[in-house]
Amino acid sequence: MRKILPLLFGIFFVCFSFQIVFGENITCQEGTYLKNNSCVNYERVISLAPSITEIIYAINGQDNLIGVTIFCNYPEDAKSKTKIGGYVTPSIEKIISLNPDLVFAHDLTDPDDIKLLQDANITTIIINISSNIEGIYYNMRTIAKYLGKDSEGENLINNMKERIEKIKKVKSELIFSSPKMAQIVEADPLWVSGGNTFIDNIITTVGGINVYSDIYRWQPVSVETLITRDPDIIIASSGYMGEYNYILNNPNFKTLKAVKNNDVYNINEDIISRDGPRVIDALESVMGMIISYQYKHIPKYCMDDSDCTSGKCDSSIHICFKFKLNNESCVFDKECICENCENGVCKEKNSAGSLGISKSYGSGGNYGGGGGTSSVRYVDSSENIPVNVEENTFSSEIFNISEIFGLKQTLNLGGNFKETEITIKVKNETRKFKSDEKGDITLTIPDYGIAEITISKSGFKNFTKTINVYAGALNITKISGGEYGNEFKFKVTTKDGIPVKNAEVEIYGEKLKTDANGIVRTTIKTIRAGLEASVLANNYKSSSISFDVQAIGKLTINAPEKVKQGDTITITLMDENKKPVPNAKVTINGVEHTADTNGKIEYNVTTTSLILKAEMEGYISSEQISVVVEKETAIENKTTHNETKKDTSNDNLFSLQNLIIAVILIIALIIFLKWRKK
Repeated sequence: MRKILPLLFGIFFVCFSFQIVFGENITCQEGTYLKNNSCVNYERVISLAPSITEIIYAINGQDNLIGVTIFCNYPEDAKSKTKIGGYVTPSIEKIISLNPDLVFAHDLTDPDDIKLLQDANITTIIINISSNIEGIYYNMRTIAKYLGKDSEGENLINNMKERIEKIKKVKSELIFSSPKMAQIVEADPLWVSGGNTFIDNIITTVGGINVYSDIYRWQPVSVETLITRDPDIIIASSGYMGEYNYILNNPNFKTLKAVKNNDVYNINEDIISRDGPRVIDALESVMGMIISYQYKHIPKYCMDDSDCTSGKCDSSIHICFKFKLNNESCVFDKECICENCENGVCKEKNSAGSLGISKSYGSGGNYGGGGGTSSVRYVDSSENIPVNVEENTFSSEIFNISEIFGLKQTLNLGGNFKETEITIKVKNETRKFKSDEKGDITLTIPDYGIAEITISKSGFKNFTKTINVYAGALNITKISGGEYGNEFKFKVTTKDGIPVKNAEVEIYGEKLKTDANGIVRTTIKTIRAGLEASVLANNYKSSSISFDVQAIGKLTINAPEKVKQGDTITITLMDENKKPVPNAKVTINGVEHTADTNGKIEYNVTTTSLILKAEMEGYISSEQISVVVEKETAIENKTTHNETKKDTSNDNLFSLQNLIIAVILIIALIIFLKWRKK
């Protein structure tokens, strides 16, 4: 037994030494990468969009942020970060020179630029523009995962959800109308926010109707369409383009209802154009506009507290009410009870001497929510009621149709609504109809498009609603294509299966026209889940589908599990079916190598460790693997590596330190064995 114990002790020391020196194969999960034989979160990050930058600050990840675009101006600290150009035209050379671990790109970033970053061995994650608030939450979770800020990301999301619930409470108690609204992105030429945008989601969430919800995302439109649709409220901004002033002063817009009634509202262009944490400020601002539109007699106040009864305000409109909202209180969770008021202006709860808006997002520190909200005017009156409200109001259920197919529609309003008049206006043509004794009414609609429906009856406040009138609904299906590089084929039909010719189909930014059989074809060279194909055609309801573009296969690396320093080894690149992949790229210790036509690379091992990763356009990249290298003799490493992603000097130092530790352990073992013999 006395002889066995030293032997076991020696085996333990030797195994422990080899484990330290040579390590083991490590596979890192998404959101982390391999560094010094450990999986770590990304530490040097670049943002290619202002919305991404704001999310990073909101989750307290700014210490890892080493570069931003020239448009990243919020919060204030973002202005001091290194600038790498615009989000559409970033400087790739500047980005690479900053030696980042990770770049968060935008889906407006040029795909060629993204490929250059990936070719430079920089992990690049594309953050898509959100079409709704849920999409913003998804982006926040993605960014938080890569920065190791999962809990901060969830705190931020929960905080936003709480504020949205408060907004919905205000809506249920104060909003009684559904005004038609338009958000002007640019006034000359005229661009607006359509459906499938987070701005459309904001408008509908607070009770409005986007008069351009029938167009896809952001589109240029004619001035004539704005005049025809004649929104009750126009949302504009006074950014560098000055849309707000342009709309007020341009003679082409003077006949608009919103202009004549002073219902053109100015809003900070950043909070209405960025799908980030301040989207909640945009929600509050737009609801403030609807409240101001309804309660005309209540003074409007701007960001600087000046009287804005003209409606020409520099920011959103917030109003303090003394009724409905539980005693005296302001909308949006601000206080207007006496001890918290100064000259009738509401302040933030628990604030001390400041009327500025500052919101805290979760546990991630203070992230200013201003830049778009304003002080709230307290109106000390018991007459805070909507103007021009008659004794009776139609229920919104009386006309709960949001769209009509065809130019003829028969309705039943019920026996209580006989002799009720319905007026329909489409493209400047107006028709009037009256229900019979049973409340039945047949509408013959003048034309397809946006129809304004007004229901009138003696003793009731007029009920007005905007609906879409379509000839039919489109249907788009993918009939072939699945992998990277395939020809994808899509077919557009009516719901009855009739092919639609010359319909416009947009697929991954490419606009195509259907042929006589309703078919479009395109070759897609990208790997992405959830791509969208959308279709538009005159007088038809648009449609879209999501589809996935799959990889040709997944790369695997076939390399010896254990090699000796000085050996020449063969590395084979294969797909998951064990078929060789020619011309694949393999990064070996940070240096890129290209496989031959048989998918093979001959490599002479001169280093003390091997870290391998394979990439190939159209394939899912391999997992990063490490290969054990046995060092038999002291061979000086004369290989230099031009790494673009990470500095390997720390890894080499780490290996040298481990080697010294191993030698010391072995010497200690020899001394111990000699002592045992004595």
